[in-house]
Amino acid sequence: MEFRPDGSLVVRTPLSMSRLSHEELSRESAEITRLVRMTLDGDTAAFEQIILRYETRVMTMAARFLGAKDDALDVAQEVFLRAFKYLHRLDLQKPMEPWLMRITVNVCRDAARKRQRRRDTFVDIEGPERIDQAPDPYDGLALKRERLLLQRALDALPEKERLAIVLRDVEGLSTAEVASILQSSETTVRSQVSRGRLRLKAAIDRLIGGQP
Repeated sequence: MEFRPDGSLVVRTPLSMSRLSHEELSRESAEITRLVRMTLDGDTAAFEQIILRYETRVMTMAARFLGAKDDALDVAQEVFLRAFKYLHRLDLQKPMEPWLMRITVNVCRDAARKRQRRRDTFVDIEGPERIDQAPDPYDGLALKRERLLLQRALDALPEKERLAIVLRDVEGLSTAEVASILQSSETTVRSQVSRGRLRLKAAIDRLIGGQP
């Protein structure tokens, strides 16, 4: 985890659909379309395949927004329940991931309104790069500490800025994609990201310095 000169955050995180090649995106899109159509025809096993493809990203995003494992688990369950319920509304001419991320954002917001988050509990959701697979155990420990530090700093941000930072810098989505997911303008997203980066860096500096 580091900050670039322009203030953007570099985080080692699982690949999002936006980082795949055009050929990979085409193959993935065709497969998702097939699974969606099978689900709509009554094949629930097809929807289970969709869950397997996206559950880690949904869990990771929910955990970074809410900061608690139990909350993230609840959110993931609700996200896929809503996705299944409203799958007939999905435009198959567009990627599924932004639609699913929009549902995740809405469910996270609902969860944040309903419960008082446990401020002293933070979760480390691992992507494909598992800590115990690191060639150097100290490198794995450093990665774990980075993630914990990032989670605590994210928790200090206001909701809108936290969402913008998670989507733009942590998940690696474009400004246009973030604006679509948050149903906002690109100008607003840029402003939220800019403010969020400054506050995030200040929060990280405080945590590194041992300040509350």
